[in-house]
Amino acid sequence: MLRESPATKLFTLAGALLLVWAAPARAADDDADSDTPLFDYAIEQPTHTQPFNEFVRKQITGIEAEMARHPPPPDEDCAQTLGASRFAQQYSDLGAARANAGDYDAAIETLQKAVACAPRVPAYYAQLAAELMHAGRLAEARAAVQHGITLGERPGAANALDSLLMQLDFIDERWADTVARLRAMIATESDDERAAYYQCFLWLAQRRAGVRHPELAERAEYEQWPAILLSMLKGEATEAQVLDEVKAQKNEKRRREVLVEALYYVGQLRLANGETETARRYFAAAVNLKVLYFIEHHMALAEITKMRERSAEAPSAAVAR
Repeated sequence: MLRESPATKLFTLAGALLLVWAAPARAADDDADSDTPLFDYAIEQPTHTQPFNEFVRKQITGIEAEMARHPPPPDEDCAQTLGASRFAQQYSDLGAARANAGDYDAAIETLQKAVACAPRVPAYYAQLAAELMHAGRLAEARAAVQHGITLGERPGAANALDSLLMQLDFIDERWADTVARLRAMIATESDDERAAYYQCFLWLAQRRAGVRHPELAERAEYEQWPAILLSMLKGEATEAQVLDEVKAQKNEKRRREVLVEALYYVGQLRLANGETETARRYFAAAVNLKVLYFIEHHMALAEITKMRERSAEAPSAAVAR
């Protein structure tokens, strides 16, 4: 698809993720009996993303080469410079490419330059906020979103800013705020597919808040993916049926993307059901597929980080008692 929380070093664990879970893959004959079919399938998938990495590297090189053909913008007062809007767009493109490469610190530095060149464009604040969130700088991300909102609505930017606030609220476990925001977003969303993802988040936010029987927003049913995920969350479809739809994707790249989504939403449902360890395995499997350009990748990693921090805090609390 498409956190102020204790998580101060979010999204820095990618190098150790293979150690987060260590469950053997089940034999094919055992698939029908597995109670974790998506996880079992996921750990059999390769983790390499070399073709995508090569594409991003070439993209970065191309943008940098194009920028080098012109005099660079000044270090200060870029917004007052002739061609400021062009500089801002170039920084925006370069920041997005660096983020796709997983270099969030470089992406943030680049996007801060985009904002400096075009400080009245909400879309650049949304882009910067997203990468701040991916780097674990959650308070800064929220501040960037709020500033972008104060600049007024622009086509596309308002939706992006609302989505970012929803993600931050969800990670911070501000469930009342998350639910209220999602209901408003679903009511105004023109894209039925995007609205279906929001319905999944709405269901899960209520479940995570302890609501046993969540209520979805009024909306016509969307029949394509991720409809099966919503049906699974509601108990109307099984995880095995979700896996069947994942496997039915003929394009390998798309199959990998929907698998990441499925792992994240099922992991959230497992967490809501109190299955913390199983949820952690699902989140780790999602992150290990390295679909860095999906929010589910980053949201899954945020959950892993919170779990690690809470586990570390637990012994200290026991000693204090």
